[in-house]
Amino acid sequence: MGIYWTMKFKNEKDRKLLSEWNLNSDNLPIKVFVPFGHYDSYINKGIPVDEKFALDVNEMNSEDWILTFGLDIIHPISVLIQRTLIKLKKRGEFGIDEIIENLQKEEKTSQEIKNAATGLFEAANTWGIFAKKDEKATLVRDLVTGGTTTILDLSVYNAVGAFNIRALAISLLSRKIFNARMNARKKEEIDSVSKGLDFLSGTEKKEHPLTWIFIDEAHEFLPLGKKTVATDALIQLLREGRQPGISLVLATQQPGQINRDVMTQSDIIISHRVTSKPDVEALNYIMQSYVLESIKKQMDDLPSLKGSAIILDDNSERIYPIQMRPRFTWHGGEAPTAIKAEKKL
Repeated sequence: MGIYWTMKFKNEKDRKLLSEWNLNSDNLPIKVFVPFGHYDSYINKGIPVDEKFALDVNEMNSEDWILTFGLDIIHPISVLIQRTLIKLKKRGEFGIDEIIENLQKEEKTSQEIKNAATGLFEAANTWGIFAKKDEKATLVRDLVTGGTTTILDLSVYNAVGAFNIRALAISLLSRKIFNARMNARKKEEIDSVSKGLDFLSGTEKKEHPLTWIFIDEAHEFLPLGKKTVATDALIQLLREGRQPGISLVLATQQPGQINRDVMTQSDIIISHRVTSKPDVEALNYIMQSYVLESIKKQMDDLPSLKGSAIILDDNSERIYPIQMRPRFTWHGGEAPTAIKAEKKL
């Protein structure tokens, strides 16, 4: 959403509110990545970013491209893409330029289909997110650093239309992080077995540390009854991420429009007050087996305090009312107001 870089700064504007919670404003160790093709525009706007980010075309399969372009699997353009990528992957490293060149060389496809496919990849070449053949793509170890929050800012792709570039980036990164942690987990298990009951084991710095992945507007990537290029990768993290040490946190304002696997596989759900019937029904869906009273009653019982919410804990099979504390970093996501607050000494 292009707002989380503000976590680099202290929340000075809510200092009084924080003092009521016995908290001080503070910042966090943040590293902001933006697509390499848009890095200069961020700098020109004065937005504090740290690194460029690029995806590796070689890590994408034909289904990734087909879903990104919004095509059906049996569409003639899809068939051409699959045929072309199969040939290129047998030869070794390639970039989008090589894909375009080989699309035009396909002899079994009409020129109209080849031109249409070429146009799609020419558009993808302008997105500024794919590394060229001779350029270095972003590695997992560049993104995942112990004790640091990495922000991948993809807000420049909010208005791209049918091409869901953000879902594509989430899909590739999720798969890369999952594979890295799976391999690291095997090594950690071998080390644990060799050390036996060594109470100091596990304190050393990990090459691939345990990872928390936070995704905002999750209903866009895990929609109810539909599929995006990120769906399979995120569902795999939901179902299998615990063992390799990956925790997934999904945020949405529309729980009624999110994939049912999200609701059923979540250990903890934090919900602020919702009024839409589909959203209330979605929350009731996961708790109906052991909570007799409805979520709506729990919502109605909440006090009219800012930050009031309920926690649905699947482990203890209970619902807890809570109040969220204020942010101690600068809140870049709050709604703008036309009335300035009066400063008090």
